[in-house]
Amino acid sequence: MSATATNQQAAAAASSEAAPAESQQAVEQLLPDALMRLASGLPMNELDIMIKEAKACEDALEKEIAILEKKLGVEPEQSAKSDGNGEGKSPAESKDGTSGELKEPSLGVLPLLPKPYQPNSGPKNHLESVEEMLATEFTPPDRYFTISALLGRLRQPLSLPYPPNSKLPDALKKGKKTEQEEKKRRLGLEKQRALIALDKDELYHREQEPSVLLALWKKISAHRTAAVFRKAVNPAEAPGYAERIEFPMDLSLIRRMIQGGLIKSISSLHLRLGLICHNCCKFNGRESDYARLTREFEEMVDDKVLEATRHAAVVEVKTAAATAKGTGTAVPS
Repeated sequence: MSATATNQQAAAAASSEAAPAESQQAVEQLLPDALMRLASGLPMNELDIMIKEAKACEDALEKEIAILEKKLGVEPEQSAKSDGNGEGKSPAESKDGTSGELKEPSLGVLPLLPKPYQPNSGPKNHLESVEEMLATEFTPPDRYFTISALLGRLRQPLSLPYPPNSKLPDALKKGKKTEQEEKKRRLGLEKQRALIALDKDELYHREQEPSVLLALWKKISAHRTAAVFRKAVNPAEAPGYAERIEFPMDLSLIRRMIQGGLIKSISSLHLRLGLICHNCCKFNGRESDYARLTREFEEMVDDKVLEATRHAAVVEVKTAAATAKGTGTAVPS
């Protein structure tokens, strides 16, 4: 084999290894803005719950990390959360010492969750042995539903990794990505950038005629993935829903909000549709069948919203051109 051919193969191998690294770097760069975009559409009280959950989740993760470090013989750094007696704060206590008790839903046993992660399990919110940690695919965020919902909605656009020892079907967990899959991933990242940029688009926030918003709503509601979201969830058919979901939302309610003038822009409509997705992932779990359907639904919603915003820009240009033609004024290119 010639040196040239060898160099070409080495370059191709290096390129194939660099692509996933670049892709991962792009994910890390987009993650904060993507999280902000998803969280910005949530009600303030829901965000308060998320903050309390984040503090409790951080407490649980630190405890499990300390157990792993001890098993590995690593000298752990003194936790910032420990007091003078070396005792950690409870999950419901914030760093400033204020109490922020979590509102736990009164649900039955969730058999897939390890007992300490289940609702109403008290202050013990972490696993106490390495063996338990290796035996389960769940982590502390799975106990805190609002955080888990946000991670569940991110799975599709940013392709976050599955937990270790995941028992999900192998068909859902692929190893090395093909060229076609990498292309799809790159397109997904570009789409996330476009969605993040929407917030700076004046047309996205501009007040629209109800007919324009209803036309967009109709396209979304007619999609096959929208079927389960067209009507409100019946609490009798979903025990515990009312306790866990404080701000229910469905497509029929969104239509009434448009007709009643409560939703006046594409951005406002987009936020309400995002709340539907948040609620579904929060109640059903981020890797449930409903969560996977939700990710497909939200992907479609994002496509329709981007398309509608681009169409609004085209309509504005045509309207300006027609007005200029009628007045004899030149339209800037």
